[in-house]
Amino acid sequence: MAVADDHHAGCDGCGRSVPLEELTVVTMPDGEHVACCSRCEPHARAAAQKYTSLDQRRGTCDGCTGTYLEAELEDVVLNDGTVISCCPTCVANAPDTDSETTTTGSNSDTNGAATDGDGEDDETTADETLCTQCHEWVSAELFRVTTIDDRTERLCPTCKDTAEDDGIIKDIEIRKTRAREVLGVEPGATDEELRTAFHQQVKRAHPDQQSGSKSAFQLVRDAYERLTEDT
Repeated sequence: MAVADDHHAGCDGCGRSVPLEELTVVTMPDGEHVACCSRCEPHARAAAQKYTSLDQRRGTCDGCTGTYLEAELEDVVLNDGTVISCCPTCVANAPDTDSETTTTGSNSDTNGAATDGDGEDDETTADETLCTQCHEWVSAELFRVTTIDDRTERLCPTCKDTAEDDGIIKDIEIRKTRAREVLGVEPGATDEELRTAFHQQVKRAHPDQQSGSKSAFQLVRDAYERLTEDT
């Protein structure tokens, strides 16, 4: 508010100098206070109401795919760094993003572990994880893939197979289930056990060995890196 003299001030609307007692303060949606004369006050209040009603932008929850006000959506960071927007309900049901508690099982286990296209047992988590493609919460270990446009996605086995068929996947990171099979270790193996297993397997897989090859050598390295990246 521009002060003209001790008893007058400028209206923030029209700029006229009017007596102080004729000015009314109107609070705008962004918290700004404007001083208006009697002629500008209705316009200021109408503008404030209009801007408030316009601030109703909506977005989609990545969990349930419902539509909510953007102010109601909250960003959730998954274990691999993927950020998803969730409504309050999905935030409350979101999996633990700080740790990855896992158990293993066979196709006949009652915990419902699924089997991927390679026939290996999937790793199930204590809490379900969200497929970033179909937006379904699944218990199977997700595939971390890089698409041809360099996006990182976490896909369930079904969506991974579909994406491969569509030719949009550039790279698929080895899953922990498969990585443990390559190194021959159990879930919860210590750092020392992982290092020992790695040294044993990498010697067998080295291209200089009769039993080794470049692809086998790289597979062992990828498996070790996958299991130690979070430690």
